[in-house]
Amino acid sequence: MSDLSYRDAVAHYFKAHPDVWIDGLELARIGGAYAWRTRVSECRDLGMVIENDVRQMPNTRRKVSLYRFVPPSQPVQAELFDARMAS
Repeated sequence: MSDLSYRDAVAHYFKAHPDVWIDGLELARIGGAYAWRTRVSECRDLGMVIENDVRQMPNTRRKVSLYRFVPPSQPVQAELFDARMAS
């Protein structure tokens, strides 16, 4: 991992992949296997809009938990988010 905190690594990953559904297993790789859900919650505390969806895998009993970052639609919202990330 780089010098980023797990929260910041997850936030940057979401920002680099706006409107893309990301498997929880990928977020676990980035945010830590035992605390990635907390990192997603902390990103929400930064003001990020993160949606969650649970989908049944075809022909199996396995379900996947997916998350996506919905970027701010207004420039003011984007500035507030960037300010929170800097603190």
